[in-house]
Amino acid sequence: MQNKKAFTLMEVIISVVLLSVVMITLLQIKSENIFMVSKSDERAKINDYILMAIDFNDTIFDKNENINIENKYKFENEKLRAELKDIKVSIKDENLDSLTLESNHNSLNFTTYYRSFFMENSDIKKKIYTFKFEL
Repeated sequence: MQNKKAFTLMEVIISVVLLSVVMITLLQIKSENIFMVSKSDERAKINDYILMAIDFNDTIFDKNENINIENKYKFENEKLRAELKDIKVSIKDENLDSLTLESNHNSLNFTTYYRSFFMENSDIKKKIYTFKFEL
């Protein structure tokens, strides 16, 4: 009876092929994860820029403007100021719905507005709904 002390050439080739397939698969998974993380970071940054443009005390109901974030806030950090220099958020108000309820003596008007916040070249849009009641 003869003992086998080494791998055959066929066993080595099969193991190298299997190892190669596993390594290529792991590299593809890693590159996809890096892409997803960078995309997620970019979306989070755009969300933060849009949130910086929101003014909850603003009572104007017909706004259509672009806000430059650098002008809205005064930062002392040069790096942060340089990052915000070209960031513009567009704001647009739209009248969504109006409803009038009438009684014998009064009429009550309900108007629903929404304000859209978005950046050019981005698919992220934030909407804030506002309700206006008038007697």
